[in-house]
Amino acid sequence: AELLHYAAAMQHNAAETANAKQESPNYEEIFSNLEEEASIHPDFPSSQGVSHEQQPHHEPDQVSCDQNLPTHPTTLSISSDESFLDPVHNFLRSACVEVFVASDHNAGRGAKPHQIGQVGLRCGHCKHIHRSKRAKQAVSYPSKTINIFESVRNFQRTHFEACEYIPDALKERYKKLMCQMYRKIHQKYIKAYFAEAGCEIGLVDTPNGIIFGAPPNLSGKPSEKLLAIMKLAEDPIASAHLKDLIFPKVDRRLENMKFSHIASENTRQVIASCRQQKSAFVYPSDFPTVSDFRFVLFHQFCPCRPPSSALNRRKSRPEKWDTLSGLCCQYCAKARPEERYHRGMYFPLDLESLHDSSFSHNLQVHLMTCQHTPFDIKEALEELQRLAVETGVNTKRGSKKKFMQKLWERMANYYPAP
Repeated sequence: AELLHYAAAMQHNAAETANAKQESPNYEEIFSNLEEEASIHPDFPSSQGVSHEQQPHHEPDQVSCDQNLPTHPTTLSISSDESFLDPVHNFLRSACVEVFVASDHNAGRGAKPHQIGQVGLRCGHCKHIHRSKRAKQAVSYPSKTINIFESVRNFQRTHFEACEYIPDALKERYKKLMCQMYRKIHQKYIKAYFAEAGCEIGLVDTPNGIIFGAPPNLSGKPSEKLLAIMKLAEDPIASAHLKDLIFPKVDRRLENMKFSHIASENTRQVIASCRQQKSAFVYPSDFPTVSDFRFVLFHQFCPCRPPSSALNRRKSRPEKWDTLSGLCCQYCAKARPEERYHRGMYFPLDLESLHDSSFSHNLQVHLMTCQHTPFDIKEALEELQRLAVETGVNTKRGSKKKFMQKLWERMANYYPAP
């Protein structure tokens, strides 16, 4: 109605100026003029009833901060930090690193939560900045409370100096603290302290990461376990009786990702069968040094010649191209003996490609989706992977690399040299 009234007025004025007869309004021309008028005068009401100045502007993928106050602690710092930790750790926990709960809006640069509601750690000074503009390690999601220390240390090493949003005054203060001398505490006690301090603010470990799942300690006094950690760090010999409370013994079989003693009968049979049968690349002697999952996984593949197309996609020729073998799903090979190449074949051309986690994942995906893979093999692989997640243990550092080096040597020298 307002537009029609304005249009009629403009038409009436035009008619009086030209001293012409009254004619029916040309609405097509009038509305064209109105659009020009609106573009020249932004204050003119648009057809949606919102002025240009009133329309909210959203930068693409901009992280919006929730205006509601969080109902959980937002800092790692607790009252006992000052008396136990050195000033550098205390400074990072209280003035730099912020605790937050993952939502669909705050994925970090390279870090992804397992689920909405998982607890993460982020830089408190660049949290409002788009993730593409943040320095690395701005956000992390520790899988367990025992890994909180590693996340903070990675923040300190990688992000702190690189972040342009941390005030210069804080960086100067950090440099002064780093130049001072402090009493040394063994890292394993600091790591245990970080984990238990997380429990003090209500953090709980789950198979899908850390969550706020327990009431925080509001007494103002450290818990019994936290006091034990502090006491053991001060005098390891006198407090040796507290060691089992803080560092409970872990089954060595679980530490090595050996699950035969807790797995189902089917999985035990699959593992036993793989140990008895020597494959082209995985030997029975490898079993004690590699996880059950990886041992069974690579046992399902047989040798195959890489096609020339596999080389054409790469920029360089492998050193042992003439003797190199690929990995072929043995069940696809039996089902399609007449086919020289099929989708169950994989051709890593160097140790780095073989060692990459995505390569093992691709092999697993193929076996789980291949119609020729026996059901008991699929079931065993699925159970072994699930047990690894549930027990929450990590293999000994370097064990995977050593096995992959052996595997690569066998693949690279499988065929006789011409």
